[in-house]
Amino acid sequence: MFTTNENSGRPLCSVWHCGVLACVVALGGRSSAIAQGGDATSVEAIAIEAPDAARPPWKFSPEDDAFLDEVEHATFLFFWHDVHPETGMVRDRTSAEIVSVAGVGFQLSALPIGIERGWITREQGEARALLILRSLAGAESNRHAGLFFHYLDGKTGEATREGYETVASTIDTALLFAGVLTASSYFEGEIAEIGDALFANADWTAFFEPEPAVEWARGFVSLGWRPDDPHNLDGPGEVLPFSWIDAGAEHRLVTFLGVCAPNEQYRVKPERYYQLRRKLGTYDDLGPIVWFPWSGALFTAFFGHCWIDYAHMGADDPSALGVPRRSRVDWWENSRRLAEMHRLKAIENPLGLNTPGAHAWGLGASDGHDGYHVAHLHPTPIPMPGALEGVDYPPENSQDSWLDGTIAPYNAGASIMFAPEHAIAALRYYRSLQDAIGHGLVWKGSHPERREYGFRDAFSFDAVPGEAWIASDYVAIDQGPLLLAIENARSGLVWDLFASHPWIRAGSERLHLERDRENGFDAGDPNRQTGD
Repeated sequence: MFTTNENSGRPLCSVWHCGVLACVVALGGRSSAIAQGGDATSVEAIAIEAPDAARPPWKFSPEDDAFLDEVEHATFLFFWHDVHPETGMVRDRTSAEIVSVAGVGFQLSALPIGIERGWITREQGEARALLILRSLAGAESNRHAGLFFHYLDGKTGEATREGYETVASTIDTALLFAGVLTASSYFEGEIAEIGDALFANADWTAFFEPEPAVEWARGFVSLGWRPDDPHNLDGPGEVLPFSWIDAGAEHRLVTFLGVCAPNEQYRVKPERYYQLRRKLGTYDDLGPIVWFPWSGALFTAFFGHCWIDYAHMGADDPSALGVPRRSRVDWWENSRRLAEMHRLKAIENPLGLNTPGAHAWGLGASDGHDGYHVAHLHPTPIPMPGALEGVDYPPENSQDSWLDGTIAPYNAGASIMFAPEHAIAALRYYRSLQDAIGHGLVWKGSHPERREYGFRDAFSFDAVPGEAWIASDYVAIDQGPLLLAIENARSGLVWDLFASHPWIRAGSERLHLERDRENGFDAGDPNRQTGD
């Protein structure tokens, strides 16, 4: 189900990227035993681990490092320049005046990157973060039970009531809060005071469905809350009858932050995180993959990884919190396999499209020739011994949907956290595309005065016969993961800042998630590089 704004063609809430209930994830190991009905007596016998795999941050060659610096810098400039001066908040896209709080979450995380890379000074970044947080905190009509409405007026910070559906969105708030806590860890002081207060006041339990369709679904977080009258945000409304119940990257981020709530009365029970359903599939020789039949968009594999450092957590253990019939999953390996599936399917290119290929891969959510565009690629279902249909995994299956093969550069680009060589090859390919007179087709360089910030949102050689279609916009929730993923692949900066927040540490302990990363970012290191 997709709900769109007729003005922009974008989903009214990024939760609807994924459909109504869930998302995709992946596993590894014991694939032949499961697929062929071998010696695995239950789904719990499947461990998803890759203990010998190299993990980010990666060491790049000087040439690749310089290239990534160029891409990162151009992308950062969107979050620095394309903002409302009154609130400091980044626009949802270059063609719109509206603000998405999800985009602001990426923006707040971008500020420490800009400082550490020397593109802005600490004073500049601190002033911008403070303006944004004061604007968010000062406009109380922009949230319900402490969670934010998806779209805000960029000049006032108030919730929008005209032209866009007014919904308090849990995933867009989660993306915002991830950035708020990242900025809190980095800047401290008044920024931390305001940001921490916003997070502490979020009542995740107010977004539980009061009467879920099935009893076992009680206590999961709904996609959002809608007022009966968008002009009376303090009046009655309804919790949407769709919840995050599958273990996709967005589902886990929402639930993870709910578990991290400092107020126990507002908190999601930690076992809910492990009760998120894990449906198994496989493709080629990648091993088992947990997947979500309502969305095979690649972003569903990496959004949460922009902040949660799964690369250094190893396989989780649902049984530690008393949750049965769940495979143990190394979520970094999980997403590595999903990214590789997308790449291999692009190489296969069964429809013979002109756009996908070895260096143009990663289908999903982006602008498209006819409006907002969500393509889907899925693994093949495999048996799940001992698991309960509906309770432990969704029974539905889905087929691949290539649409017109539109490619958004951020998909392969953000996969640099899992597959650096393939991601860089894809970005270099997108960078190389030129028109008949030698101008970049997709890459537009760094020209804030012309509102050009690196890669345009998407492109296709199939959408218009005989022509190259190139998106006209830059989009915050697509630029954001590209920027954060590249920085994490290079330094782990955002992972370190997010993980260092005391409430994130406390929530991780409740979930028995141990992070093993040495030599992470130290905000107190006097030798670190900052802007001047």
